[in-house]
Amino acid sequence: MHHFVASDAERLEKRSKLTSNSNQLMGTGRHCEAGHESRMTTQSETVWRPWNLVCLGFLFLLALIPRLYSAQTVGWNWDAPGSFTLINFDEGGSCRAALGGFDYSTFVGRQTIGIADVLGRGPEPGIAGDAAAVKRYCHSPDYILIARTYSAVAGALTVVLVGVIALLLVPSQPGIAWTAGALLALSGFHISESHSGTVDAPSVFFIYAFLTLMVFSVSRGARWAMFSSPLLLVPAVWTKYWVFALFAYLTHVPSRAWQYVTRGFSQRRVIVVILATAVLFGMLTNSAFQETRLYPLLAFYYLVIPWRQLERPMVIVWLLVPVLAYGVCQIDIIASYTTGSMTSRFGTGYGAIGWNKWLRNLVNVPAVLLLGLGLPACLFIPAGIRAIARSDANPRAWLCLSPLLVFALFMAFLAPVTYYRHYLALIPAAAIVAAYGLFATSWARRRWFMALFFAWPALLALDFEQDYHGDPRIALRQWYAQNQAAQVFVSFYVGPPAGNSHMFRPEYAFGDAAKLRQAQYLILSENWYDTAFANELNGPIVSNPARMIKTKPEYVQFYRDVLVGNHPNLVLEKSIDVKNFMPELILHRWLYGTFQLFVGDIKIFRIVH
Repeated sequence: MHHFVASDAERLEKRSKLTSNSNQLMGTGRHCEAGHESRMTTQSETVWRPWNLVCLGFLFLLALIPRLYSAQTVGWNWDAPGSFTLINFDEGGSCRAALGGFDYSTFVGRQTIGIADVLGRGPEPGIAGDAAAVKRYCHSPDYILIARTYSAVAGALTVVLVGVIALLLVPSQPGIAWTAGALLALSGFHISESHSGTVDAPSVFFIYAFLTLMVFSVSRGARWAMFSSPLLLVPAVWTKYWVFALFAYLTHVPSRAWQYVTRGFSQRRVIVVILATAVLFGMLTNSAFQETRLYPLLAFYYLVIPWRQLERPMVIVWLLVPVLAYGVCQIDIIASYTTGSMTSRFGTGYGAIGWNKWLRNLVNVPAVLLLGLGLPACLFIPAGIRAIARSDANPRAWLCLSPLLVFALFMAFLAPVTYYRHYLALIPAAAIVAAYGLFATSWARRRWFMALFFAWPALLALDFEQDYHGDPRIALRQWYAQNQAAQVFVSFYVGPPAGNSHMFRPEYAFGDAAKLRQAQYLILSENWYDTAFANELNGPIVSNPARMIKTKPEYVQFYRDVLVGNHPNLVLEKSIDVKNFMPELILHRWLYGTFQLFVGDIKIFRIVH
């Protein structure tokens, strides 16, 4: 018995240590309580000082100008003065949903349609429910201009919110707020999403508006902010079904409850259990694991739980975790957002990736951060994480950002759909962490380095925007002008001018290619043929064509043969490529192709008869 049961003195000492750890984690120690009132006063004064308001206003303008400029110029005047060419085929989705022509969130669509109505550019009466008419309106230049402007303003306001959050979290170092805000303002990835008429930038704005209110309520002790938070929770979730926002309320769980649940867990063990839980859900939602039906292997999860130190009721809870996780993952709506289907109207579905899913997801998270903030900022993210973990300054306020941690784990282990825009909500938080890490080192005191630190993302943003303003489809217009009489097949996303263009299907080139030989040229867009290569949906392992997303094995083979010149009826005549000069984008082109979803290389093939 002596071997298994600790003495009273040992038990009291162990419980004292555990209580101390819990207090440090949740900010309930006496030193935190003593300084709480003084911190509230400091934060109030810090945020609303006139100079800080001026800096926040400057950040807003720094962010708004490039976003608004591109929103109003990209896609216009390609074919003739005043003409408009849609370049992002996801634009207007919420508008189409609001008018009953698409299955998607209606939140942003209702607002932008309302603005359009006020400006006299609303939809014609009676088109609701007519999918074709709704699509024409929601892809029209009048509506797209409004949707893009709305998105640009939302993106610029997000920069302001990041500054406010950083001021509330670290009031003694306002430089962190200005650095984080500037990083987001100069983020080429965030800029490109903010000048598109999609819900992505507005979604991130509403998410951070909600998180700002939560941080304010905790750091200031403002109960009214807490009670009014559902008003911002609704748009944070509804805009793009971002249910992760609910985890922000963990910060209001009583300290005694946290101490009871985590009793027996060191801080290191807490991290291990969180990662193990993410792996557990990752296994349950992986189609390849489901095919093996090796569910008993999930019992390895129990090895990370410190059973001897648990309160007895918690033993039952931890025993049930794998069982409950299995049950939750069987719910259809949850399975659709975590596993995905095996087939789609384009061929394979998102769930077909199987075991390649984990590597793809684990590569995508750092890749997006690298492209979203630039290499110098990302180098300071580990230092920022260490500095936050070691800081005892109001940890409950930092816990308000827990939805982003849960979201990062979801995107790393569970997410079946991994378009880069889905990671956008991580960029503002990463900017705050990077800025915190920068100011935790001596590099922030070196002016020459700070100049380089901001010049790098500015150049990266310029490279991002150059992709849009130098879109290969603009140069394609000149080729069409020189070949007006030619019959042309085009793939999705080529976006040709009006003329003798017809949609291409790979089957046209199979066998004797009789259908293909009815035209003189075939034009392929990288944004469609990249389904046959490594990209953000397929990941770096592409040896098994059956695991490729949104395609078919025979399509994969066709595109690969064509691109290397092995098709007997197709000869490459002209290639109009995206050109990048920053290392991050060049590296991405080498590994995954063009970073942008709807801007890519154009390949023009002459059809040999």
